[in-house]
Amino acid sequence: MGLGAARYPLVRAIGSATLTVIPSSMSSVRPLKTSPNSPAETGALRQIYLPSEHPLCLPEGQQLLGIMNHVGQGAEDSYHEDVPTAWLAMDTLGDSPGREVWSTDLPVHYGALGDIRYAQSDDLLLGVARYPADELDQVTYRGYCDLIRLMRSHGNGQLLRLWNYFPRINESQDQLERYRRFCRGRHEALAEMGYALDDDLPAATAVGSRVGDFWIIFLAGKGIRLQIENPLQMSAYRYPPIHGPRSPSFSRAVRYSTPHGDQLFISGTASIRSHETVHAAELMGQCQTTLDNLRALLRQVGSGDLRQLGARSSWKVYLRRADDYEPVRACLQQAMDPESPMLFVVGDICRESLLLEIEGFVNLQPDWVKC
Repeated sequence: MGLGAARYPLVRAIGSATLTVIPSSMSSVRPLKTSPNSPAETGALRQIYLPSEHPLCLPEGQQLLGIMNHVGQGAEDSYHEDVPTAWLAMDTLGDSPGREVWSTDLPVHYGALGDIRYAQSDDLLLGVARYPADELDQVTYRGYCDLIRLMRSHGNGQLLRLWNYFPRINESQDQLERYRRFCRGRHEALAEMGYALDDDLPAATAVGSRVGDFWIIFLAGKGIRLQIENPLQMSAYRYPPIHGPRSPSFSRAVRYSTPHGDQLFISGTASIRSHETVHAAELMGQCQTTLDNLRALLRQVGSGDLRQLGARSSWKVYLRRADDYEPVRACLQQAMDPESPMLFVVGDICRESLLLEIEGFVNLQPDWVKC
């Protein structure tokens, strides 16, 4: 019987792991019984990169929180209709998988409120919202106010991580760059909702897509949240006015700890020292400076070097120019653990002078078990 006709998840053993194969017509995953030593017993938040052209597979007992598809828009009408899913008009490079999946082994229920589809477990809330990408400051203000209200109404009072994707990020609109319009809308929404705009900001990414709408993906939680800043950089929320009427309202990273796990969300990181771009238009210089910034963040939490993290870390690399894929991949292969998954995506960076940006997710527990 084909996957499309299956009524229940199929279980397929691959090596020592048991994976749940989810037919595209299904909207949720039933909890599966796990063995005492199963990774699913940890309750940790998990992120995996999977090929977009294959049936969606999850480790045994894992429940879907959300999906980011980096393969363009389409086929949205029936694909996991209850699960928060973003369809991003952003091409992947090389053999990068096109699907980013977030999951947990805790029970999950799904819902929708206005423009937001969300999934909630006992301690996590993941939401996906889609808006027209025209009046960017206004729609950003509306979207952020909506997601914060949803978060608070569900008892998840801390924003941990946000992703923002919209087209023409560096273009001017009514004499103000669209990224700066986005920053103004975000700042005003956070201020309106009572944020101090200092030590209470989430990790974040804002990258330009080819076409399409404005997508906001957010993750909130009930655990212990610690904001991390980079000593090599000025905190983005303190940037001087030369970078726009409102400074970018995000932290360099957020550490999130619960009884289930200890994890680090690293914001989109680029070749910036203090508040200025360095090595403008020089690809390898930017790559090395970005890696130095990532190492500085890891030192702030006492984690190992990039080459020591193994499968406990995963990295998403945004490149302004597709032709830069091979040299950047070679640079990162020298610096990072070969066991760390990497996803390469074409996207416009928030400053025209920047050629690449890297974000990360790191499990800080040394005894973490790979799915």
